[in-house]
Amino acid sequence: MTDTPWLPMEIAPFDRRVDLRAQRWVAGHERIRVEIFTGCKWCEGGSVRHPAPYWRRLPTGWAPIGWREADADTAAAG
Repeated sequence: MTDTPWLPMEIAPFDRRVDLRAQRWVAGHERIRVEIFTGCKWCEGGSVRHPAPYWRRLPTGWAPIGWREADADTAAAG
């Protein structure tokens, strides 16, 4: 699904796995790095370890900037 356009995060679904395009500031190089994280799922949080809502499979420090539907294999896994 490399040709699928990225959709805005404001309309990202919370009920299924999606691929996220995320960015992170790399201070040592003074630039923004963008990567794709597949099979991310929204989690409501509420536990001691994760008290706030978050995207599972999106590492700490990365900010999601777009989403697209996960491919069938990734979506079936979760």
